[in-house]
Amino acid sequence: MRVCLEWLSDFIDIGDRSVENISRSLSLSGTEVERIEYPWAGLEGAVVGRIESVSVHPAGDRLLVTGVNTGERTLSIVTSDTTVKAGETVAVLPEGSLFDGKAIAAREFSGVRSEGMFLSLQELELEERSLHIMRLECARVGEDLKSLLRLDSPVIEVELTANRGDCLSMIGLAREVGAVLGLKTGRPPVENDIDTGEDPVLKVALNDTGCRRYSALLMDGVKIAPSPLWLKRRLVAAGLRPINNVVDITNYVMLETGHPIHAFDVDRIGSTKILVRNARNGEELELLDGRKVELNESDLLITNGENPLALAGIMGGEDSGIDVTTDRVLLEVAVFDPVRIRKTARRLGISTDSSYRFERGVDYTDSIYVLKRLAGLMEELCRGRVASKIVDVGRIENPEGISLRKTFVTERLGKELPDGEIERILTGLEFGVERRDGGWIVTPPAFRAYDTTQEVDLVEEIGRIYGYDRIDDELPRILPVSIGVPGYLKRQRKLKELMVANGFDEIISYSFMNPDEIRKVDEEISFVPLQNPLSMDMAVMRPSMVFGMLSAASYNFRRQNRDLKLFEIGSIFSPETGRREYTAVGFAAMGRENPLDFSDKRAIDFFTVKGVIEELFSLFGASPRFGQISRKWLEQGKAVSVIMDGREVGFFGAFSRTLADSLYDIKSGELYVGELNLTLIDSMRNEFTGSQRISPFPRVSRDLSFLVPSSLAYSELEGIIESSLEGTSFSEIRVSDIYRGKGVEQGFTSVTVTLDFESFERTLTDDEVNDCIAKVLDATSRAGVKLRG
Repeated sequence: MRVCLEWLSDFIDIGDRSVENISRSLSLSGTEVERIEYPWAGLEGAVVGRIESVSVHPAGDRLLVTGVNTGERTLSIVTSDTTVKAGETVAVLPEGSLFDGKAIAAREFSGVRSEGMFLSLQELELEERSLHIMRLECARVGEDLKSLLRLDSPVIEVELTANRGDCLSMIGLAREVGAVLGLKTGRPPVENDIDTGEDPVLKVALNDTGCRRYSALLMDGVKIAPSPLWLKRRLVAAGLRPINNVVDITNYVMLETGHPIHAFDVDRIGSTKILVRNARNGEELELLDGRKVELNESDLLITNGENPLALAGIMGGEDSGIDVTTDRVLLEVAVFDPVRIRKTARRLGISTDSSYRFERGVDYTDSIYVLKRLAGLMEELCRGRVASKIVDVGRIENPEGISLRKTFVTERLGKELPDGEIERILTGLEFGVERRDGGWIVTPPAFRAYDTTQEVDLVEEIGRIYGYDRIDDELPRILPVSIGVPGYLKRQRKLKELMVANGFDEIISYSFMNPDEIRKVDEEISFVPLQNPLSMDMAVMRPSMVFGMLSAASYNFRRQNRDLKLFEIGSIFSPETGRREYTAVGFAAMGRENPLDFSDKRAIDFFTVKGVIEELFSLFGASPRFGQISRKWLEQGKAVSVIMDGREVGFFGAFSRTLADSLYDIKSGELYVGELNLTLIDSMRNEFTGSQRISPFPRVSRDLSFLVPSSLAYSELEGIIESSLEGTSFSEIRVSDIYRGKGVEQGFTSVTVTLDFESFERTLTDDEVNDCIAKVLDATSRAGVKLRG
């Protein structure tokens, strides 16, 4: 919101207070000032001049040579405006003055020296296109143009929070300044006496509760013309473009009161009847900006009983707008449901000054005042006449009082304020205040009813206006009682420590992503789309941590950092019923195992990652199993699912080299990626049972080399061996060697495993161990596994 100080002074007497002082006071009260601007700061040295002489330029009749008196001297200025006449008072930029921050230099036009230039309204951005230079009336020759036109007033730009829709107006911000500085505020009086009630010509009906109040008035004899300079200046300072007097008046009163207004051309809409209703599914409307939108039943329409005229609270229709032929105008001042307006605006991707205000809630009691203010300005500036009563339909809601306790104010602010100070602040903000035992009953004004609903909201108002800088800092008194950190967070913390101990670096990536990135990897991966994304790069929720890993790996690889171990713990989002959110850990690894040790030539491989996962599962008191899987974007034979208690809880594998090269510009080495569902693992975890017992008797180890058919996964072989040894002294199995090549039959792989046996009661004999080995050989042979000689 842009606040022109000169305009603000219409509502509050700021005296000789500087713009810096006012800005500081606003910022301390919670209305953050972003910057102070001078819209016409680039204009310096412009003065009022009087044309003393006019002659045709020697080179032709398309240019005139004028003699211009600026008070100090007479300048020769060449102009292309052939309508200028001697005796006219005009705006002049003499040689050496500044325009748009650049110095004006003398120029020659076919041998005639021009010692300056004339100004038009277009160059001052007060008109879209000017055909002639600016003429001035009642101006003194030599007078500074900026002072004369009041172009030297500063503009304060404030950043408002979403709940402060009441400050989206000059009156609202004057109210804020008045409350902070202890000044009285007012609003422009309305002197026209217009009756309110039923009218024989103007009819309004509401067929939807989304329109809470609708007030309308007819004006005729309206003359469309440019707005006066003071009105244009204020609109430009506020960031709006002047169009014509009717449209400018509606924008001006909206900025002044914060209440959006719409003006319909009665002859174009073909009726003086207004019906507010739901749109029909598939109904279309062409808006004022030329866009055609398709509507649904949740959208509100303003109609003439049959045809749509405007998208309620957002934008008018193309066939209802004001143009140069307009003679009769229907003025609308309405109050719409903020939620309905917000949903429609977001769905259609439309944001206007009107929707911005309606979404935050407008004053539902000021409709009659706003219409009378409009009528007064249109009578003054458009020569319009009131042609109907004010038709006002709908309901006016009275906000309920809020009980405010003095002790609650003191407790929350940490300082006891005098009763009179509390009452002064609240009444200054136009709250109704009634004394009660131990406090007050406070009634919010209509323009604050949307965001002031609780006792603590009132304390916030008191604190910010009183000034938090006036309240001494004091550390809160907190009893040393703690419920402790939740167990799952402790485990996540330990998991991070474990990953770091294994050489991994933690990254943090967005939970949003571009759906095209997902489709490029695998078109079959489903995801949760956002209904109103900020951009295509943030259009869906991530379905996996892997995509963040790949982007980070690509970023590092392209910057010559090619020994990578990355991980991230965060949320992933499932598109299944309920659209559930899970916590997962994602990881990526490539390059050398230990890049800081020049003697260590090992590269990260499948078993590096597998070992980290097995260590990770120890935090949850579990041992994972692995099963082979097939995914388009993982290398065949180097991708496995991670299984816990018979359920798949994650996966890892080597990312496709083809996709790594084409999509992520990773051109060498194997990149291993994976993901574990921590939410699921945590729900299945086993409680820690204490330290592991160590037998006082020696372990016995036996190595067996098998020829395993390629069709049999190692996990299946492991399962066969463990099943055959149930109830024995068997303790552990581990892989010692894997070999394919010379001496191994085709279609088989040589796998050497080490089997450990132990007893907590005695030393095992060779016969006992041999019996176990016999059981293993019998079970494996039935599965087609041969003992290698």
